[in-house]
Amino acid sequence: MYCADTIVACSTPAGRGAIAIVRCSGPRALAVAESVFRPKFPGPPEPWRMRIGTVVAADGATPVDEALGVFFPGPHSFSGEDTFEIHCHGSPVVVEQVVASAMAAGARAAERGEFTRRAVLNGKLDLLQAEAVADLIDAKMAAGASAAWRQLQGALSEEFAGIRTALLALLADIEAALDFTDDELPDADFGRRCDALDMVDSRLEGLLLGFAASRRQRDGLRVVFTGKPNAGKSSLVNRLLGSGRMIVSDEPGTTRDVVEEAVDLGGIAFVLTDTAGIREAAGAAEIQAVERARASVAEADLRVLVIDASLPPAPEDDIWADIVGPDTIVVLNKTDLAVSSPREWRARLATGFTALLETSARTGEGCSALADALVAAARGRIEADPVGISRVRHRAALERAIGPLRRARRLAESEATSELAATEIRSVLAELAAISAPVDNEEVLDLIFSEFCIGK
Repeated sequence: MYCADTIVACSTPAGRGAIAIVRCSGPRALAVAESVFRPKFPGPPEPWRMRIGTVVAADGATPVDEALGVFFPGPHSFSGEDTFEIHCHGSPVVVEQVVASAMAAGARAAERGEFTRRAVLNGKLDLLQAEAVADLIDAKMAAGASAAWRQLQGALSEEFAGIRTALLALLADIEAALDFTDDELPDADFGRRCDALDMVDSRLEGLLLGFAASRRQRDGLRVVFTGKPNAGKSSLVNRLLGSGRMIVSDEPGTTRDVVEEAVDLGGIAFVLTDTAGIREAAGAAEIQAVERARASVAEADLRVLVIDASLPPAPEDDIWADIVGPDTIVVLNKTDLAVSSPREWRARLATGFTALLETSARTGEGCSALADALVAAARGRIEADPVGISRVRHRAALERAIGPLRRARRLAESEATSELAATEIRSVLAELAAISAPVDNEEVLDLIFSEFCIGK
């Protein structure tokens, strides 16, 4: 279905631009190119060398644009097939005519991610690397792009290959002991087998621990603003967003749900989360809102505790000591109306928070310092994060692998249960293969590549 025909699509974003790239890949890519692209200097195409020429319309005669064409012969191309690219002017009308001309010459419109899918089917990439292509395109910050690049270059694939090699060696050792008589092989070293399984367990746990970090690098850090009602949380979020997206009112309890907005601060992606004020709620709706706010605080990467400096500390403020921690920035807001001081709050909250800042959401004073503090905290968090898997699909497969791996560890301690241990190890290998190489599973491939853009 996928590799027998020739496909075409625009590989650059939709809309007007200086240049657009139309990519054609498949067994008839060169024949399609010869129908669509007329080089200024005739002759057979020299691989990987740009040539100037004219693109003609579907009628084969009407000039459409002056463009550059380049031929990538398979298997030395991204998809592993013959590929021809036309670099034309970025007018949507021109691009549409180029694609229509290629389709008239025998190509069909590419599906989402089909070029990358063909690269996987042709052995140019494994699925981990293919997913890294999508992550690199969608990266919201430099750390996410860097992580995607390392995965595209095979860093995660190599980690899984190392784990697989260790398991295969162990499986071969166990099966050899089962297939030969006791006097043909030395006595089995059960301690070494158990150590090898412990090592694999540790490596899988490390990859799982890195899941949250990889998601942060890809999607941005979640920052939750919390505090009493009417402390100015929504106003501060609006200041950082540079907009009025959050509803602001003098009436306490205006925010009744968790509201999120993405923003780029200092080249780092954040998801700023405004929550309901935490207090003894009066009604059922507010009780639910406060519960959601507490859950958001618990799940946050960073927390901003907003305190109303226009009010003196009160006995109920002792609850903030349980929220404040090393991932918390404390903000004394409404400093233009201040009646309480940073010293009072430092004494009440003790130590352990990242920073204590003074702001006025009304005047904007201190808001740039808050943005700087968020960026500094995020950079420290990103640098300390372990590298691991980045997708729910990977995590699910690893979690499924942990069970049989630990059963194999128990069974490997005795010769009597070695055969059962070997069966469990095969189950682990099957789960690991599902992560990087399920090329015979159309359902998995369809799900993965449906997330891609057309033309990649």
